[in-house]
Amino acid sequence: MNNQLQKSTVLQENSKVAIIGGGPAGAFFAIQLLDQAKQACKNISVIIIEKKGFLKSGNTRCMLKGCNYCAGEISPQLHKALLELNITLPRELICQEFTHIWFHSLWKNFPLKIPPGQKMYSIFRGTLPPGRSDIEQGFDNFILQKAIKQGAEAVFGEAVNIKYNALGKPLLSVKKPSGDIYTIESDFTAICTGINSKNNFFQSYKKINPQFIQPKTRPALIFELNPGQDYLKKYMDKEIYFIKSGSKDLQLEYIALIPKGKWLTVAIIGKSIDRASSSRDIDKIIKAFFFIPSIKTILPHMTHKNTPVSCICTPYMAIKPAKQPFSNKTAMTGDALGARLYRDGLYSAFISGQKLAETVINTGTDKQSLLQGYGPVIQWLKKDNFFGILIFEITRIVLNSPILSRILYQAFATEMKFKQTQKWYLGNLFLKTATGAADYQAVLLKFISAPVIRSILTGTCKTGRNILTELFFNIKWEDYGRYPTVIIKEKRDYIKKSIAAHLGINLDHTPEMERMYAIKIRASSEVIFQELGRFGDVKGKFLRLRFVDVKRISGKPNQEGAVVSYCAKNLPVSMDIRLKRSIPGQTLFYEPEELFAVNGKLIFEIRPTIDGNNRLVIYTGFDFKKGDNIVSRIFWKYFKKFFPEYAHDVVWNHAICCIKGEAEKHNP
Repeated sequence: MNNQLQKSTVLQENSKVAIIGGGPAGAFFAIQLLDQAKQACKNISVIIIEKKGFLKSGNTRCMLKGCNYCAGEISPQLHKALLELNITLPRELICQEFTHIWFHSLWKNFPLKIPPGQKMYSIFRGTLPPGRSDIEQGFDNFILQKAIKQGAEAVFGEAVNIKYNALGKPLLSVKKPSGDIYTIESDFTAICTGINSKNNFFQSYKKINPQFIQPKTRPALIFELNPGQDYLKKYMDKEIYFIKSGSKDLQLEYIALIPKGKWLTVAIIGKSIDRASSSRDIDKIIKAFFFIPSIKTILPHMTHKNTPVSCICTPYMAIKPAKQPFSNKTAMTGDALGARLYRDGLYSAFISGQKLAETVINTGTDKQSLLQGYGPVIQWLKKDNFFGILIFEITRIVLNSPILSRILYQAFATEMKFKQTQKWYLGNLFLKTATGAADYQAVLLKFISAPVIRSILTGTCKTGRNILTELFFNIKWEDYGRYPTVIIKEKRDYIKKSIAAHLGINLDHTPEMERMYAIKIRASSEVIFQELGRFGDVKGKFLRLRFVDVKRISGKPNQEGAVVSYCAKNLPVSMDIRLKRSIPGQTLFYEPEELFAVNGKLIFEIRPTIDGNNRLVIYTGFDFKKGDNIVSRIFWKYFKKFFPEYAHDVVWNHAICCIKGEAEKHNP
């Protein structure tokens, strides 16, 4: 009996399917439904009803107009899923392909490199912001055209009512753009209306499915800025930013900065957005956005006065899936069903559309069949969002805490420094969270796994040690940004050989004490070089240490022969380092005298980056003295053993961040 019921409700030859909504959810479902039908050797007709479209070019080409209420990001998993359907986005549709994701926290910032072979990029979905020359190149238009080419028919109008006819089939009332109303009968109706337009259709649907409750939502704020392509290339080239804090005036939980050519999409959620009740409130939030400390760091010189806001929308985001989103021969998909929490709504729409297509082709269209085949997707969304709330709350607390965020960063930096990329347990976990590549439950379980706990415990110990070191040397961060300066393990040999080749020296020998640091600086090489000339200057901002005076005692800044002295305060101990070679705007090569070390080298090298900025690399290395008699050999053996290498890291990490801050401040 059960099998007979299922067979009778599976879509058959010449079945007709109506899809309400021609956005990505509707188009994804249409494409996958027609693909599944082809595999099952069934010829079915699909009609897509879209209220925001119009026809062009002799009524043969459709186009969607208006705002699509989306930040516009294609995740690696959606890119891969589209390729599996032989869908490749044309180059002109992609605004920016990303190589790095940045997490900004209260202590430091986490750079995550998108792995080779994965693609993540930004797109415009609709025809906004105004003034674009490529308004026909929106993602929604592109994917709808794919559905039409695969066999779907698109009609333009608004579905205003749904009911069952005498045969138990869905019967839609559709209002044409002219205002006339006609009906469409189908064997199955997919509801892909989204949740942002004024939706009276849901009320109609509740009459045939009284248990239906639409997704729980939360408001977001999305606006497009137009700082220009040159500005974004300089400050955000191939980078997407996620920020987990606001300011004293703005209670924000999440900010995404997504560059798109000359535009920058800003997506925000938080209590300040929840409370906003008027356009005046929104304007105040946007103006206050420019004064958030992390925004001023990432986007220097940008203000609400010099950067036009091209468009603004306040869409709703689904934070819990709909209840009972299907009935006989009808089902919700896309945002009308629900989406993963704050992440990758397009991919959620793809997955729900895929599962619904499989169900109606292979299992059935009755309520019981939909529960069996489509119900697991709803349960997945429900469970995933439950764990997503926990993940976002935990990360918000951690990243907004000076101590906890510092511990997390130190754990992350230690992985970068000592482990191969594939063994960055914490770093890869952050990457999966940022891209949505793993379910939130899996992310939470990984957070409490043994390798991650070991990383965090290591970070805790090193953080305590580093705090004591900063207190000992009276290191103060003031308002300088805190950036990672670690060079990952795989790149160190390459950079070392490059420095040696540039200077014509030999660095093949691995000294007993060797450190390398690097940081990108948004300033010209001349400005950075000038800032390096303050090494040992009484007015310099870096290497201002308690117990140690670092000062230039002879020569001029950045001139060969200049000598900088490290002198212990109140003790007759000092060490001089001499500038052996200076290449203006590029390199400074210092050699220390042999106080406690031999073969010492301190090298500053400025390297151009592909985005028009520069990267400062610092190399330092030396061997410890061996001693020339038994007493001195014992002394130097234990001196080497107890030499605080970590203190060197703490001091130079602060110094290089100061150099970056001062250079960017003085860059014209």
